[in-house]
Amino acid sequence: MALADTTVGCMCTLILGLEVVAPHTLLLGANRDEDPARPSDPPAVLSTDPPLAGGRDRVAGGTWLAVRGRDTVIAMLNRHGETPHPPTRSRGLLALDVARDPDPAFAFEQIVRHRFAPFTLVVARARSAWVLSWEGENARMVEPRPGWHVLTHSALDDTDEPRTAWLMASLADFHPTGREAAEAGVRERLARHEAPAVCLHDGRMATVSAALVWLADREARYLHAEGRPCETPFKDYSALLADVREES
Repeated sequence: MALADTTVGCMCTLILGLEVVAPHTLLLGANRDEDPARPSDPPAVLSTDPPLAGGRDRVAGGTWLAVRGRDTVIAMLNRHGETPHPPTRSRGLLALDVARDPDPAFAFEQIVRHRFAPFTLVVARARSAWVLSWEGENARMVEPRPGWHVLTHSALDDTDEPRTAWLMASLADFHPTGREAAEAGVRERLARHEAPAVCLHDGRMATVSAALVWLADREARYLHAEGRPCETPFKDYSALLADVREES
């Protein structure tokens, strides 16, 4: 049966800072833009083996962002585009699948096996990241270099997209010297209302939550705002994170 997956509850603005604070560090900040009437759950334990924490979409059962153990974050974004056939699987479920097996080969295998609406999938660690885009007929993977990167509903760092262009320009001279300064700068940008707005209040798809994930060697931090980041405090959900068990 075909799934209606046009509003699966996926991130719509994502800021990725690879080694911008120090070597082997990652900061991810993201706003989730969604129909406010679509029900979802705030961060909780999604799996214990492997350990996954993140929000859950109550409609399709998937996630828009999950943290695997204390070293990997997975995020799903809707992407502009059309598919020649109706999707057969939710993008949010794909995000959950890849969180369990964060291997690019597995993600490509799922694209071959199922039909998905267009998306961009981010899998990031403190030492590396990969970004997989599916435009409806073509898949492409890139490995972003250290620095600031931005995703919305188009390609990575697409300066033809106004929100991406503004954020990239704003981040070009942002060189935080520590985690707290980096988080504060990203939170400020996620709460922006001036055009091009990042925090959306109007329209069918509005900003309903936000997240910040910090990963470093032997360090992980997961913050979540269950509401617009301009008016909702971020709460610390790091206690949900557990180390991935080493395979014997």
